[in-house]
Amino acid sequence: MNKKIILLIVLSLVLAGGTGMTGLQTRHASAAPLFQKVNFTSGVVSANSLNVRQGPGTNFPVVCKLKKGQTVNIFGKLGDWYAVYEPGSRCVGAVSSQYIKVQGTTQQAPAPAKTPVKAPAKTPQKPTATQKPAPKPAVSLQPTDTTKGNTPSGVTQEDQALLELVNKARADAGVGPLQFDMELMKVARLKAKDMVDNNYFSHQSPTYGSPFDMMRQFGISFKTAGENIAGNSTVEGAFKAWMNSEGHRKNILNGNFNYTGIGIVDSPRYGKMFAHMFIGK
Repeated sequence: MNKKIILLIVLSLVLAGGTGMTGLQTRHASAAPLFQKVNFTSGVVSANSLNVRQGPGTNFPVVCKLKKGQTVNIFGKLGDWYAVYEPGSRCVGAVSSQYIKVQGTTQQAPAPAKTPVKAPAKTPQKPTATQKPAPKPAVSLQPTDTTKGNTPSGVTQEDQALLELVNKARADAGVGPLQFDMELMKVARLKAKDMVDNNYFSHQSPTYGSPFDMMRQFGISFKTAGENIAGNSTVEGAFKAWMNSEGHRKNILNGNFNYTGIGIVDSPRYGKMFAHMFIGK
């Protein structure tokens, strides 16, 4: 099976965020599990019996089981879970990284800190074959450096206000600033509008799939990526709620991210819907 096809299958199955109450002023906020490429391609099961699940968490259904000593192909990391493919059974899914020993090492791969993102109660829908993203404009705008006081064309005052809050927090933490990527801005705005138009609050879009699927559909390339979403009446309220949540704060202060896209759309339910996308190139 083609590795790229497998990876897309895995991501469409497992990349989804939950919803949660954060902060007194925020109604909803959520951070997507961070997808990262890995510098190794295979590993060995270290547990006697290992469940392969449909998503990155124990709340997801088990799709198959692996035995100790079996070798799996690893295509990426989602929080503390690996996206894997077992060639013999053709089983595709997510497994806890603490039960996989990366080949070529003498120690079991360490499990990173637990993510605070809660898995949704229902299995997220995958986009159908007939669902297509809106066409991209012919002119591709380049990322713009906002650290010198230059506001790119098409950026609203709310977009700029949120980026300034984020970059101040990053500066206080000793992390370099984010820059607007205008192509990613378009994707973030589409995601925020899609949540309002289709009356949902989730990282998994019924129209575009996961945020990472959506980025790829619109030609966004990245080494690492993440997404925060929120429903709030103000920019300041959404930012404060994100900073009060470990998962959101990690995305905001992640030094591997250097570009961002912000989507803020009026919402009859929350006041405003926020989609804050991050990428590292």
